[in-house]
Amino acid sequence: MAAEFGVLGVVEARIEGRHVDLGHARQRCVLGVLLVEAGRPVTMDQLIDRVWGERAPQRAAGALYSYLSRLRRAVACADGVEIRREPGGYLLTVDPRAVDLHRFRRLMTLARGAEADRSAADLIVQALSLWRGDPFAGLDTPWLSAMRRTLLGERFAAELDLNDALLRLGRHGELLPALSATVAEHPLDERLAGQAMLALYRCGRQADADEQYRRIRRCLADELGSDPGAALRRLHEQILAADPALGVPASAVPAGESRLSGPPPAAAVVVPTQLPADVRAFTGRTGELAALDRLLALPGGDEPPLTVALLSGTAGVGKSALAVRWAHRVRDAFPDGQLYVNLRGYDAEQPVAVAEALAGFLTALGVRGPEIPPGTDERAGRYRSELTGRRMLVLLDNASSVEQIRPLLPGTGSCLVLITSRDSLPGMVAVHGAERVNLDLLPLPDAIGLLRKLIDARVDREPAAAADLAAACARLPLALRIAAELAAERTDVPLAELVAELGDHQVRLDLLDAGGDPHAEVRAVFSWSYQNLPAGAARAFRLFGLHPGETAHVDAVAALTGAGSGEARRLLGVLGRASLVQAGPGGRYGMHDLLRAYAAELAIGHDSEADREAAVTRLFDHYLAGATAAMTTLYPDGAPPAGHVDAARAWIEAERPNLAAVCLHGAAHGRHRHTIALAETLFRYLDAGGPVAEAATVTASAVSAARAVGDREAQARALSNLGRLHRRQGRLHEAAETYHQALILYADLGEPAAEALVLRNLGSVDWRLGDYRQAADHYRRAWMLYRHLGDDAGQADALVRLGLIDARLGDHEQAAQRFGSALELYATLGDRFSEAYVLSLLARLPHRPAPLDRAAAHLEQSLATVQRTGDRTAEAYVLTDLAAVHARQGRLREASGHLRRAIVLHQRIGDRASEAEALNDLGQVLRAAGDTAEARVQHGQALDLAEEIGDRYERARAHDGIATALRDTGDADCARPHLDRARRIFADLKVPAAPAIGDPATTSGG
Repeated sequence: MAAEFGVLGVVEARIEGRHVDLGHARQRCVLGVLLVEAGRPVTMDQLIDRVWGERAPQRAAGALYSYLSRLRRAVACADGVEIRREPGGYLLTVDPRAVDLHRFRRLMTLARGAEADRSAADLIVQALSLWRGDPFAGLDTPWLSAMRRTLLGERFAAELDLNDALLRLGRHGELLPALSATVAEHPLDERLAGQAMLALYRCGRQADADEQYRRIRRCLADELGSDPGAALRRLHEQILAADPALGVPASAVPAGESRLSGPPPAAAVVVPTQLPADVRAFTGRTGELAALDRLLALPGGDEPPLTVALLSGTAGVGKSALAVRWAHRVRDAFPDGQLYVNLRGYDAEQPVAVAEALAGFLTALGVRGPEIPPGTDERAGRYRSELTGRRMLVLLDNASSVEQIRPLLPGTGSCLVLITSRDSLPGMVAVHGAERVNLDLLPLPDAIGLLRKLIDARVDREPAAAADLAAACARLPLALRIAAELAAERTDVPLAELVAELGDHQVRLDLLDAGGDPHAEVRAVFSWSYQNLPAGAARAFRLFGLHPGETAHVDAVAALTGAGSGEARRLLGVLGRASLVQAGPGGRYGMHDLLRAYAAELAIGHDSEADREAAVTRLFDHYLAGATAAMTTLYPDGAPPAGHVDAARAWIEAERPNLAAVCLHGAAHGRHRHTIALAETLFRYLDAGGPVAEAATVTASAVSAARAVGDREAQARALSNLGRLHRRQGRLHEAAETYHQALILYADLGEPAAEALVLRNLGSVDWRLGDYRQAADHYRRAWMLYRHLGDDAGQADALVRLGLIDARLGDHEQAAQRFGSALELYATLGDRFSEAYVLSLLARLPHRPAPLDRAAAHLEQSLATVQRTGDRTAEAYVLTDLAAVHARQGRLREASGHLRRAIVLHQRIGDRASEAEALNDLGQVLRAAGDTAEARVQHGQALDLAEEIGDRYERARAHDGIATALRDTGDADCARPHLDRARRIFADLKVPAAPAIGDPATTSGG
């Protein structure tokens, strides 16, 4: 029996296409080692080392004999496969072509030796298609982890080779989206940056190519202190000079005339590195660091438990500094990345919600925004899945409760979690086995040592005063740093005099109780430092405490204070030198949570309510104005995008957390108009490319704000937007409920145009749910409203959707009439884009004269237009339509290429329903082209998606496609249950069986 083995993903074995049970994780590790070394003996000592590392149990050899015996039985029926004992060790005999790793390497060798670029590209695509995920997914030993990193490097090199081949073939246009995403993940890779620059230049975007060069030059300078290499500098010079040598080689086949048959390049594995910068002048804590170091020695066993460390201690004692210092020391032990979140657990206003923290982690792990689940439990499950088998450090800073932490714990022992909290959190120790490291006040010698690092020789000149200063600061690092900065500013004042001054403040404020509360003492230090600020800086400090986000840009502080940007920068410089704020990259500043609370308290005591309200209003106006300007640049109405698109997108991305915080703060504190306006302004950006989960949170805050002020029109708009977000996430029943609420409001408000749009969207939800009667009713009602309003575009849209239902139900004559009427309306309106779409629908109708050439020509014009404007959603739909027309023309290779590009775009956008359709379409095209095995894979992926989002029609199409592919290979027994499921679903939906690619019944009504 034929066997296939895989390590480029989960370690697996298939015999005659059926999966073999390989046993538990340790046994799969053994097979993984033998597969990597296929045809070469592996000694017993090597096996033990590679399967257990330094944590091998005493009876490891006995366990290995048992594992090998079970593996022999598991593969015994496979032809040419044998595990046997040789003088040099254990040997797995297998055809290298049956192991995906060796096939991948063989294909890459052939590709790199190929004379023709087209042949090389085809071979690389075949090689990359073998990858199913991270190598040895779910398994973790030191040897496997090292091998995983090696193999991921090989895959990345293959992707770069494919990029070069595609560029030589003139395929820069279709390559550019994937290149842009990969460059963002590998900002220091010069070869990748050069590929992106060349693709941008050939797409007529010389300025963007220049900006790409400047971006990597800045990154190299900041991160490595070096300049770009000679090759990249030469390419940049050629781009600036518009060197003809950069044109598409004459031998290249024009893009659009043919497509590769394989999948798009695999995305590089995301390795997050979220740790904050290490702490300056860190001193002491050697015992605590040693205690943390001991946690790196994980216990033995097949499934090591999750290692959790808890740093607890009073506020300002240096928990975060210690955690960050240790995390940087050991980051090489966590090659799969480091995650960090400041949970702001003691922020009375806005502690970080667990769902928000999970969304941030998932984004850092490479999960696209639209794929982030809506609920906290679902996000926690996805988060644990993403971390399975990965060696990662997770730093949860400033946590306040076990409830805030528990969903953020990985489910795998390959990770280590480090938590900081002011509380002892006994539940973490009792339930999760956390190792607690308590931080007391710095020992006096260490406290003096920190002062010595910060203010140098003055400590040694006045040792007694230095000791008194350390004691006055309660030996808390935060207070010591602030006091030291003040001492550094006043070099002419003896330390003894400064200590006396601080003592006066402590007495005056009456902050010291009999127990010597360190919170009170650090507050006295804050007061002492604050009293020495110039008036302008003191006011800026107070108002900074009113900012709802974690960090603020100079411009935001300027808005808070009412000063210009230059003056705000100067004031922040004064606060930074006093250690009252911390400067970050990109002109951003942060503040310790104790200082933030103190600043807000001072603002209430010193600034009138009117002044505070004016400051927050200026801040919110600043964010609303910035978001409006950025959105106008990115999405101008009726005009090409204006200049500075990259700057606008960068501003929104940098300020996104603050914009969300402003919306939530505004809804909670009565600033409802700001919340409504900002949420509406941001909606299109978040809907198109931002995390859908974040978009839903912001939009829900707008619903609450609109209800609070009784603005029913704003409430209806926000509900309509929220319904769309639910629909994109596959939450169809919630989308329907939300749309119904919006529909009732619009009907009461007497806004028929908005009512018609919601009816149209409700019809799209019904379409997805398979309720075609209800969908037709909603589309028909929308058409009547559009007709009453004299809205020809709306009427045409409703007719098209009604025609799609007719086609799906098998009434092709009625569908043709509706499409024809819509086509006439679009022609009158001069809407060439919609004309092209309707022509593609007419071209798909069976048993009718098909205007295929005309449809293809219109669609190609539409494709050029949407690619020029950067509308990725429209581009994906046009590519799908063009694929259907080309399939009807018998141009299967072109159809396959269009669909593969559409799938990539749908994935990036997060349009999961359309992705399922395109996967099924691709399966049909591949089957028609004779690639039955690959067709089955595509239908399988479509089935998974359709089941997840509840799209029964695409589920039935996927089952039908899998059944047909299985029958084509002679496996009728396996095909039968899929065929039965497909027939049952089609019968339940009361629609004909799955049409071929090109039939409008396969087209989305959404």
